[in-house]
Amino acid sequence: MTAAHHESDPLIKYLNELQPLRKEIIERVKTETFKIFVRKNEVLPNLSDVGSDCLFFIVKGLVRAFVMDEGKDITAWLTDENHLVGSIRNPGTLIPTYQEQYQALEDSELLILPYRFIDDIYAQFPETNILARKLLAIHYHMSQERSILSRIPSAEIRYKQFKIGYPNIKSRVPLKFLASYLGMRIETLSRIRKKEKN
Repeated sequence: MTAAHHESDPLIKYLNELQPLRKEIIERVKTETFKIFVRKNEVLPNLSDVGSDCLFFIVKGLVRAFVMDEGKDITAWLTDENHLVGSIRNPGTLIPTYQEQYQALEDSELLILPYRFIDDIYAQFPETNILARKLLAIHYHMSQERSILSRIPSAEIRYKQFKIGYPNIKSRVPLKFLASYLGMRIETLSRIRKKEKN
């Protein structure tokens, strides 16, 4: 006989693999998180629309972060299942230059983690601060990889590195968003992909 599945099980599994969680934390995760469904191409709800500042955990689907600069849509990053999405809060008072928005590139299932809940478990369960450090390291590494990728001068090598670094999503991202993410024109990316096929 197996235990009943809970909608937050994928998140609990992900976090538990990083840092074993005691039963009380798991129960809090189950009561404080909730699932939303976002259709393909829909922009994720404004964080304030879901009740408070929060993070999203991708259970199923593909999400991009983007910013608008003088009317131009720029894809900042792309991520898929079993990743957290959202702005990392600055403990200082710096206001971000650009406000990131998030868009589902596929029909997606997301879990909402309110920051209020995150702050509560940090205070109540000291071991969750170890988990926070590990999550921060993962996100810093991903940010560093994106930064290096954006500085490679050759468009062809940038695309090749993207395919190596993102094997699970390389064929799931629409051409215009992938070109934006890689800092090249759609025509350039089309030419590179056509050359590869030949």
